[in-house]
Order: sequence, then structure tokens, then C-alpha cells
Amino acid sequence: MMGPVHLYVAFLDVLAYRERLEQDRQSGNLDLRNELSSALRVFDNVNDAVFQVQAISDTIIVTCLNHDHFPEFLWLLRGVFLSFLGQCLFIRGAVAYSRHFQSNRLTYSHGVARGYELESQQAVYPRIVIDDNVVKMYEVGEELPNIRSAGLLCKEKGVFFLDILTADNWGYVYSQAATIYRKSLSSSRFSEGAFNKHLRFERYLLSSRHAPKDARPYVGKIEAY
Repeated sequence: MMGPVHLYVAFLDVLAYRERLEQDRQSGNLDLRNELSSALRVFDNVNDAVFQVQAISDTIIVTCLNHDHFPEFLWLLRGVFLSFLGQCLFIRGAVAYSRHFQSNRLTYSHGVARGYELESQQAVYPRIVIDDNVVKMYEVGEELPNIRSAGLLCKEKGVFFLDILTADNWGYVYSQAATIYRKSLSSSRFSEGAFNKHLRFERYLLSSRHAPKDARPYVGKIEAY
């Protein structure tokens, strides 16, 4: 890029990264590295003329160059979420549209800054928030692709986010999320905040139109003492 241009930026964060890194340090294993490498293979066949990816530590930045590919961008991000989930890793993030400049040595981006702001303030639990300015742009732009009919977005308390659930994958996502929850119970960092993240994701699963009628919670219930 010769100068800053407007494009779509997804700022993604791998949850529980520091804890898992410390576990590897103490055990001498490279489990987290191997899981990250496997999850990132989702980008192996991505068209890098349209989508560009940077993965540094617990942060993944994915960009999309034009409006025509935005629905495809959302499909890609759904695939990214599911790929990390397949390694029992939750991600959280946000998508923004703003100015961005990237070279070999420098990334200067209002989009990354906005994505980070949304991720830290609105994403809250494992999900990918979409800046409402992006949604409004597609609602009023008659020349832009129709994203409402694609079944890719949800809305909760005024916040738009990527719907990663389908009729085909609901059971898989439920199973993986329950496994992550059970594994996290033994963590020394399983705080009230961590518990609420699992609880909110479970609520998303159970309120999905794809959820079976007999679906039950997997997060522990309150018991009488």
C-alpha cells in the first residue's frame, strides 16, 4: 500500500493465552504453539490479494480490501472462530472499517485501534463484534452486498456480532464449548469474570434458532448448601 486506505479490519484476541503460555513454560511442552499453528491453517488457502493476515502472540489481525468481499470476509471469520474452537481455544474480537496502512515494518491503523476498542469494551465473551457503523453502511448503501439475508449477524442489547452457528455445526460448537468450560474449572485463573464469559457463550448457544429443543446448559448450576 502506498498510503493509508479505508478497509475492513478484524482485531482478534486468543483468550487464556497467557495462562496457556505459562503452562507450556512450566511443563517444557509446546502444546499452545502446536494448537495455534493448527488453528491458523485456516488461512492457508485464503486469497492474500484480498485478505491479509498478521498473527503476533495472542493477537490476530485480518484485513479485507473492498466492499464486494465483505460477506466473504465474514464467512472467513466464522471459519477462523471454528478453527480455534477445534483446538479448544476461544477467540474474541471486533470488525471495524477505517484507515489502515501496512508495510513490512510498520502498521498504522485507525481500524486496528477501533477494533481493539470494540473487542475490549463490547465483545465481553467469545464472539466477534461488528461495528454498528459498518452495519449501517450496508443498510443504506444500495450498491453494497446484502448481508442481512446471509444469516451471519446477531444482535444483543444493541451490539451486532458474527453468528458462527449453523444447523450443521451447533452440536459441534456446543460440545467444544462444554469441553473448554470443563477444562477451565481447574484453572487458578477461573475467576468470576471467566465464569461469566462461559455463561454468556452458553446463553448464546441455547438461544440460537439452531439449538435443539432438548438442549440443556453445561455450565454448573447453583446448589443449595
